[in-house]
Amino acid sequence: MRMLQYLWFHFITLAIGWLPDLSPVLRLRGFLLRPAFKSCGRNLQVARRVTVNFTNRLEIGSDVFLAMGCWLNAAGGIVLEDEVQLGPYAVLAAGDHTEIDGSYRFGLSNLAPIRICQGAWIAAHATVTKGIVIGRGALLAANSVATHDIPPFTMAGGVPARVIQKKSRIELVK
Repeated sequence: MRMLQYLWFHFITLAIGWLPDLSPVLRLRGFLLRPAFKSCGRNLQVARRVTVNFTNRLEIGSDVFLAMGCWLNAAGGIVLEDEVQLGPYAVLAAGDHTEIDGSYRFGLSNLAPIRICQGAWIAAHATVTKGIVIGRGALLAANSVATHDIPPFTMAGGVPARVIQKKSRIELVK
């Protein structure tokens, strides 16, 4: 089953990857890719050149948007809750390598799940590493690397990412 899901993902991305990223095409791609994932809500929108490894370990909520060039390594599991958006070339890596005899080439994978909570935004070229939770309504700024959990309703940025701004309750009501 895992192999069929993975092949389906690649078949669809090859078959309609040449179409422009117009809204109806984004929704069509998302609809056709739904069977490739562990679970998938409604209204998934997927742009061109998105890559997902281990599609069977990716859980997607409703109203999720994956921008052009996103790369998701779901080996350790990834959960994208409702209304999550990933900016262009965002990277989610639910695993890394260990060292053996001075080399990372043949080291075992070290896996841990990633969770991106409802309404969070991972901006362009940002990276989320294994085991991280990005809180509800949080923003990971462009070109940042999340190596620690990001609290809900905050903006974080930098390498490694740290909290830059916390939203007040008044801003949340607007």
